[in-house]
This record gives sequence, structure tokens and C-alpha cells, in this order.
Amino acid sequence: MAEQIHIGFGIDKNFGAFAGITITSLVHNNIANELIIHIVYDDLLPEDMERLLKMEQLYRNLTLHFYQIKSTEGMIFVVPPGHITQAMYYRYLFADMLPQEIKKIIYMDADIICKGAILPLWQSDLQGKVLGAVRDYGEAKSCVRIGLKSGRYFNSGVLVMDLVKWRQQKLTQKLFQWLEQVGSTKILWGDQDALNGVVDGEFAELPKKYNCIIINNTVLKTTPEDILVHYIDYIKPWHIYCLDSEEKKLYWHYVKKSLWDDLALMDGHTVDTTVMTARVLHKEGKYERSASYYEALLKYFLQDKYT
Repeated sequence: MAEQIHIGFGIDKNFGAFAGITITSLVHNNIANELIIHIVYDDLLPEDMERLLKMEQLYRNLTLHFYQIKSTEGMIFVVPPGHITQAMYYRYLFADMLPQEIKKIIYMDADIICKGAILPLWQSDLQGKVLGAVRDYGEAKSCVRIGLKSGRYFNSGVLVMDLVKWRQQKLTQKLFQWLEQVGSTKILWGDQDALNGVVDGEFAELPKKYNCIIINNTVLKTTPEDILVHYIDYIKPWHIYCLDSEEKKLYWHYVKKSLWDDLALMDGHTVDTTVMTARVLHKEGKYERSASYYEALLKYFLQDKYT
């Protein structure tokens, strides 16, 4: 008998397409169960909303619900410099915005590809804890930085949330209080730091295969048993300067299966990403295009001295 699995995303208009690609990978690998997707958002591009709604017509095992944030009164957002945004905090809002009868949800970042069944993840024993998560690869440094007594620090990209306990513990309020009191002095990873700061080790540890962390061109790679592949850091598979790898091919496999199969590789807007783009293009034998990026850098650095 098919089981209903509730999955949540918290996004802004920059991640509507990528959430759609993640959802595509979920429905293709979980056809035996009904996926109920809950999207908390502040704004979405009309074309992304249109395609997301069209997905419901295409996949019999998919239902979508949308919850638009109308006000952020009482919320504290500490957004470190870099690639992360205010939307990372929207994962705090499921307990308040979703109907009370929904007692559990799997939260996922929108830079994840699913390549297997998530029913075992949905059925995880949380051992009475408010959430389950995979321990982070940079755990030791993060524990010292935010002063965790437990020595245990998780990655917040995949969370199994007990919404009943979350509501009972008033965890949303505690998280925003933590951000207001200590966030600006200690925070580096946004919502993740606050979650760990408040929970401090009181989470059920999930197997690494449910949040396999990938960083472009590093030793952090997938293995055959991994189910959820999480492309963290500022270099994503949809960037032109992301180096070729099996993990990048996996991502684009699902792009081509999705309604966003017209997705174009995206440029960067910094000196570092421009240099990376030039190097990738040169490696691919696209020497003229590569040279154009170096020329753009010269113009930028020399400004009016460039002739």
C-alpha cells in the first residue's frame, strides 16, 4: 500500500527551478509512494510557479501545497556574506504554517538530487527527539565556534522534523531568540548554526547516505549507496565554472528529465568565479571563450587604463 510522505522546501524566487529539479528526482525514484510537497516561499517567478503546478498533472504520485510568507514580523535573519540568503530560515516555519494534522515532515534544501527510495528515511526512529539529521563533515570546528557542549553538530540540508514536538517545544521562537542574542557574534552557517545552538546534540543521528555532501572538485564524492546527494558551497552544478564530475552528470540527468530542461549554465559575478570559468572553458578546449573572460578581468582591473 502506498504511503504518504510529506516533504518541505523553503525557497525564494532564485530557487524555484532548482526545487523543481529536486522534486523531479524525488518522484522518479519514489513512484510506489505518494509525495506531498509543502513549499514555503516569499516569492516565486511566474514561470517557475507555472511549471511546478504542471508537475502535479504529470506525476500521479505528486501533490504540491504552497505557503507564501506575508510577514516576517518577529523573525530575526542573520545572513552571513556569501551565497546563502534569508530563505535558509524558512525551514523554521513548517510547524507554524502547515496544518496541525501534519505531524512529521522531511525538509530538504533545493540543491539536492534524490537517487533512491526515501521511505526508510521517512520511517526513521527519532528516538523521542524533535528532529533527525546527518552529522556535518566540519563538525569539530563548528562545535567549538558556537560553544556546543555535546560535541555533535549536524548539517541542516536534510531534516526529519517531528512537528508535534517542535510545536510543543516552541522551537521556532527559541531559534529566533538565539539568533537575536548570539547569532551575529557566532554565526557562519545561518539557520544551521542556530538549530545546532538550540538543540545542542539532542537529535537523532541519520545515516550519511541521506545527506551525502558534495563540494565541487574535492574529495567529497558520492558512493553507490547514497540516496540524497547534497551540492553544498557556492559552486553548484548549474554554474558554468563547476568542473565536470559524475556528481555533475547526475544533476544534469535530472535537469533533462524535468520541466526545466531548458536550464542554461549560469555565469558568476565575482573575480574568483570569472577565473574559474575561464579555466573550465580552456580545459574544455573553448579557447576563444576562455580568453574573453580573461579579457573582461583585464578591463575590470585596469579600468580606464585599458586600451
